[in-house]
Amino acid sequence: MLNKVQAKALIDKAASSTKYYAVVVIAASENGTTRFANSEISQNITIADGRVTITLYNGKKQVTCTTNSLLESGMEQLVKDAESMLEFVPEGEFGAFPFSKEEVPERINDGTLAQAFGVNERAAYIKEGVAQLESGYTASGALTLTNTAYAIGDSSGGFRYVNYSNVSFNTVVTHESGTDGAGECISYTNVPDIVGCFKKAQATSKAALNPVEPQLGAFTVVLSPVAFADLIGFTARMLNSKAVEDGYSFARGKIGQKVFGENLTVRDEVNHPDLYPLAFDSEGNPRRALPLIEKGVVSNIVYNNKMAAKQGVQSTGHAMGAMAMPVNMVVEGGGQSLEEIIASTENGIYINEFHYTNFVNARNLQITGLTRNGTFLIENGKVTKPIATVRFTESLLDAFNNITAISKEQHLVSGMGAMLVPGVKIEGFHFTSKP
Repeated sequence: MLNKVQAKALIDKAASSTKYYAVVVIAASENGTTRFANSEISQNITIADGRVTITLYNGKKQVTCTTNSLLESGMEQLVKDAESMLEFVPEGEFGAFPFSKEEVPERINDGTLAQAFGVNERAAYIKEGVAQLESGYTASGALTLTNTAYAIGDSSGGFRYVNYSNVSFNTVVTHESGTDGAGECISYTNVPDIVGCFKKAQATSKAALNPVEPQLGAFTVVLSPVAFADLIGFTARMLNSKAVEDGYSFARGKIGQKVFGENLTVRDEVNHPDLYPLAFDSEGNPRRALPLIEKGVVSNIVYNNKMAAKQGVQSTGHAMGAMAMPVNMVVEGGGQSLEEIIASTENGIYINEFHYTNFVNARNLQITGLTRNGTFLIENGKVTKPIATVRFTESLLDAFNNITAISKEQHLVSGMGAMLVPGVKIEGFHFTSKP
């Protein structure tokens, strides 16, 4: 893995090899993945990759080139290619933005996850999880350890560096009749409960035997944190300044206005210890902790340098390539446990997970998708019969005004970076067709 000294040397070498102002980004990763199917390990692979991206500026002209060769010859060719292209590109709207000199915290990678999830350890976790499955059930999925080094610097000597590890796990446990249940977990810090995910997936699969046909219409639903996170991700995508300026975001003309119910508060928490550990963005700006939705009010959108300059504001430090996106979202929890929320629901539907979700109309946050891996009737406060897959079509502007309960537990869920999300109860959620 590329260490801080090596990254600085590569950036300085590339930046000093050209007469133009240069910004250099290095992203290096090593992914160790153990895949399993039919309760047997089917693949162990390790993929190491490194990319260097250089952006050269000449006044308002700019050009970006990328290579995956970290050798000296590869870096020389990268600079040569960028310089030759720079001569022919037209001027843009802006030139180079100054590299931020503001100090950012550096999170130390203590190696806990790398030690706990080597190839042998991954196999042992999967073996233990599979061993507790009952007869008639098989599991498939993947367990991945990713080690990442990321650095950015420029011709003026600006430099930022981080290295971190994360573990992601997912499994689907399937009964021989075809019913299934899912479990997943991620972590940037502590060792997650892999075997617990197997147990959850099997329990869901077992409960899903002999599903009944779904009914169409508007229903009270209780969403697991995984299902709710899916919907929150679509909302967050539309809180970027480019989407607002281009007019396809629901937030256009609504900043500072109450759009959702008062019980919905979403923040981007850059310094949260359990979330994505990157203190700076892809332009070198410090990431800012930012309230996005406060008691239903759209309070902020996120900016990169270009959009901030257009609007005459400061970048929020959320650049991800050409766009700006929130990546460390925390949804504020409520006062009940998810079990208490279910117990308080006389008639409803519990949804464990959505699938194939996509926009129908981004301007009113209308989303469609399918249920999967565990959907159940709630009758008299108890989860009862399983329900076959059904399609929903729903405007989140309506759904998030009809949240009547939020769980106090927040679960770490993968998505746009990482999210801490509770479960919720929503009234009047629309099921529109059967697949």
